[in-house]
Amino acid sequence: MGGLSLFSTFLTVVAVLLLAYWCSRQLGKQGMKTSGLRHMKVIEHIQVGQDRMILLVKVGEHTYLMGASQAGVQLLTEVEGEFDSDMPLTPDNREMPSFQEVLEKCLKHLPKRDGEKDE
Repeated sequence: MGGLSLFSTFLTVVAVLLLAYWCSRQLGKQGMKTSGLRHMKVIEHIQVGQDRMILLVKVGEHTYLMGASQAGVQLLTEVEGEFDSDMPLTPDNREMPSFQEVLEKCLKHLPKRDGEKDE
């Protein structure tokens, strides 16, 4: 009898975990629907602290840079120009270098250890 009770407890735990997963997916989809408003869109955001972030927000035809923290949301400035959410915001809109290129550039500046040859 103890084995059957243990098995039913295991099934109950698995069912609760699956239900919690399904509910979180549904709530996530609900949140995505509300964030896709027609007149307001977060183009980009960056985390600058544990509870602080900077947001690039498009409201109608205007684009704003905003700061958000536990204290609230603050308008930093209005930004001129057009921003495409698919385009990475890099200096001069250049292509971002690959990880390998960045790594090789950093490794060139490291001092050589004894016994290592220059390539």
